[in-house]
Amino acid sequence: MQPVYIWMESPGPRARYAAQQLLGSMLGWELRWADSREALAGVDGPRMAYGGSSVDGAFHIKPCGYLDAAGTDAPDPLVVDVEGIPALFPVQGGDLTFDPIAATFFLLARVEEWSTLPLDDHGRPLSDSLHAARHGYLHRPVVDEWALLIADRWRAIDSRVPSVKRAYDQVATVDLDNGFKYLGRPTWRTMGSGTRDLLRGDWEAVRERGRVLRGRSPDPYLLDDEVLGAFKASAARSIAFVLAADRGEWDHAVPVEEPAYAGYLQSLATRLEIGVHPSYQSSEVEGMTQGECARLGRILDRDVHLSRQHFLRFSTPGTFRTAVQLGIREEHSMGLHDRLGFRAGTCTPYAWYDLERDAPTSLIIHPFAVMDNTLRDKLGLTPDQAVEEARVIIEAVRRVRGTFTGLWHESFLARTGLNSPWRDAILTIIHEAAP
Repeated sequence: MQPVYIWMESPGPRARYAAQQLLGSMLGWELRWADSREALAGVDGPRMAYGGSSVDGAFHIKPCGYLDAAGTDAPDPLVVDVEGIPALFPVQGGDLTFDPIAATFFLLARVEEWSTLPLDDHGRPLSDSLHAARHGYLHRPVVDEWALLIADRWRAIDSRVPSVKRAYDQVATVDLDNGFKYLGRPTWRTMGSGTRDLLRGDWEAVRERGRVLRGRSPDPYLLDDEVLGAFKASAARSIAFVLAADRGEWDHAVPVEEPAYAGYLQSLATRLEIGVHPSYQSSEVEGMTQGECARLGRILDRDVHLSRQHFLRFSTPGTFRTAVQLGIREEHSMGLHDRLGFRAGTCTPYAWYDLERDAPTSLIIHPFAVMDNTLRDKLGLTPDQAVEEARVIIEAVRRVRGTFTGLWHESFLARTGLNSPWRDAILTIIHEAAP
């Protein structure tokens, strides 16, 4: 592939990181760095100048100045319209009327989440307080749109600019917050739950519990062949995140050591990827994630390299530094609990940037855009309405040839109970999101 050459007037780590993510990771280009304006002018190939003045024959992006700053203070960049695309950090001069390098850094490094944002009862930032929500672009993968805009504009002035190497795909993910609905529970808990169902007059649950405990029916929360088949047929990857915590107020899963559950997880690991689902307090209690990774690893007889936080609770930078230290390669918590859309402005995996240490890391953030809890509980949609809302996000991802990732739960995929209509809706979404 033809490399592209870049010269930066102020080649700091933040600018280099953003350019590498925007042009390298998102467009699939090989980047080569020129040491000076003169060096850039002398190379034979597509050239970009990121500086106050242009270089003959080079695509020119004028910096807004934000990336010259240090520290973790969050700006509140202006938003302008560029060919129908919301764009941050407007500038005058150059081949673009905004600074996509600074804008990319602002969103991918999650600069605003290093600052003080209002939090909900679970310690998560209120989505309405995010820059993307306040300025109306939360539903768009704008960073991906900026990358494609650069490719089109640059190729218009230099035919040697390489083609974009990206293709639409889907990743299906499911959180195992419970493991089983009925199986694997202590006798006293089973009896208590059964008594509660009797007192409520929930005869369907009473009968179902009896059939499952007698081995006449599978547990409703098992991922069955229809679900696993849909994952395999429609997604490039399928991942289950397992809650491997002691029982607590917000952690209700069957212990992973329970023989039936351990066997189920070992079987499941032959059909999809398995990651850890660090518990509710894991972002606050030192060593908790490490213990849960080890616990799950013993059951699977392998190291765990994928993670998504329970309740999407994470601390910045603590949760991510812990992941790096534990050898986690992929973190999958970057999404919203109460809105659909793109928390980091992208549908493409990217490297986590440690803002305090001013350095990119080996940890790859995999954002998701749609969650079943959000559709039903936060947005109050019917299953049919949920499918329609998910279609909007899917099409936004298709337009930029990105990766659509949905977050599902085993309780929403049950064949029986109140969630059974949601199973059909989720399977429809997965099917429609197929490449």
